[in-house]
Amino acid sequence: MKALISYDGMHRVERYFVPEAALREAILNALCHKRYESGIPVQISVYEDKIYIVNVGELPAEWTMENLLKKHASRPYNPNVAHGMYLAGFIESWGRGVEKIIEACDAFNTPYPQYKIGGGDVMVKFAARSDWPFRVNVQVNVRVNDNVNDGERAVLNKLIEDPGYTVSVLSEQLKLSRKTIAAKLKALKEKNLIERIGTARKGYWKVKK
Repeated sequence: MKALISYDGMHRVERYFVPEAALREAILNALCHKRYESGIPVQISVYEDKIYIVNVGELPAEWTMENLLKKHASRPYNPNVAHGMYLAGFIESWGRGVEKIIEACDAFNTPYPQYKIGGGDVMVKFAARSDWPFRVNVQVNVRVNDNVNDGERAVLNKLIEDPGYTVSVLSEQLKLSRKTIAAKLKALKEKNLIERIGTARKGYWKVKK
């Protein structure tokens, strides 16, 4: 898989075309909904620009792909497996797996996964953007232009480029001190233009366009 490479101090940071949160939810969904009596394992195929996750399973009889991609009740094929994952903290809430995948893809500006259901299998395909891993000079369309100074806009553009950038990486790329970057991130959060998803070490920034 191709990755965007950056550095946090001495540490190499690799960002792949699939958001970690989206990949996590897709794998958990496969484990919760797999037909274990088939004896066939969840299959993951990794390519340079795409990933397939396939498991033996199917949607409830009355469900369609449209239902799956919208808000829906939880109907795990293996309720005991799902309940165990819930108790272990792997599943934070019920019936939000696909919704969280979509949110992660939105935050990282990556394509939504494609679902193919039929023949007793459920397949999820994540594909890279056509320009991956080359960065695109994307400019943020801020709701109130006068409310954002040039420094804050530069940070926003960097977060559009890669929502996983840390304070250290932003500091290095924008040639500003970590203290200055932290202040600009705080200002952008207070203006409700960005939101932190996850922890400081494992999370990412969501830009609210």
